[in-house]
Amino acid sequence: MTTLGHILAGSTVGLLCMPRRKRFVYRLLFIIGMIAVANLPDWPIPGWGHYRYHASHSIIVNGLAMVCLALAVGGWGGRVVQNYPWVRLGVTVAWLSHFLLDSLYVNTRLAMFWPVSAAGVSLPVPWLKTLPHVPPPFDAPIMRVFLLEALTFGPPLVLAFMLRRKASASLKTT
Repeated sequence: MTTLGHILAGSTVGLLCMPRRKRFVYRLLFIIGMIAVANLPDWPIPGWGHYRYHASHSIIVNGLAMVCLALAVGGWGGRVVQNYPWVRLGVTVAWLSHFLLDSLYVNTRLAMFWPVSAAGVSLPVPWLKTLPHVPPPFDAPIMRVFLLEALTFGPPLVLAFMLRRKASASLKTT
């Protein structure tokens, strides 16, 4: 899985559960936050992410990281979550989307419940492949992976954008 798929998934969930704010900066920060949550298991922190794949892609270990992150954010983030309950659901869905998306890739087996169980989860979709090598260079195989991710995970983002726009338009007319 590349970061592109997680960015598209986080953006989609963010658009669907974003509080109605007038200022662009609030909306932008919210979407960036949802993208960050959707990418949490891959954050490039020593001893985390792809350095310790079994730990960072475990729902148990990652759940503890989410709790720590929630406590660290506190302040503004805590008020948003308390005042808008669907945001809590959205953050959870964006976070869990990472595990689902990673399990969709051919030749991927996630030990989601490590250290309790080493059993792997794999739900391969034939056209979703992992990167043949880490970019650069951005050659044809890499671009093909990105294109297939964009075609797979882009339409839900477009749909979420259209739904959000329609909801905003209907609020203005009432």
